[in-house]
Amino acid sequence: MTTVTNEIQQRTRVGWPRIAGTAAAAAVTATVVWLLWTAVGGVDLEVKSGGAGAQQIGIGSVVISSLLIALAGGALLRWWQGRSERGTRRWTILAVGIAVLSLITPTSALTVAAGLGLVSLHVVVAVVVIAGLRRR
Repeated sequence: MTTVTNEIQQRTRVGWPRIAGTAAAAAVTATVVWLLWTAVGGVDLEVKSGGAGAQQIGIGSVVISSLLIALAGGALLRWWQGRSERGTRRWTILAVGIAVLSLITPTSALTVAAGLGLVSLHVVVAVVVIAGLRRR
């Protein structure tokens, strides 16, 4: 006698605890990088703002933006994983693309050192978020 089983593959989705943990890790890592550039290195992370003005990139904006980016990325990954077998792959391609595009914004830095500091912030957050959410 032959038994046939119908197995429905359950798509695995990233869990909210991992999304929250990755967001926290991104914020902490970005804070450390910000502190290294500003407190230790003495670099003012400033960008052009409007006509002749400048905007200081403070710790608050670094923490909040890191958290929001990671949470939004995690929610998108979770949504995509639930709808497609290739959700993780597609999300990774999109996340890397967004990370690369985000490197345009540090070009408005007032100094080369500030630009390098901002680039390092973008890269660190991208690496933490992409690696943290993709791991199994």
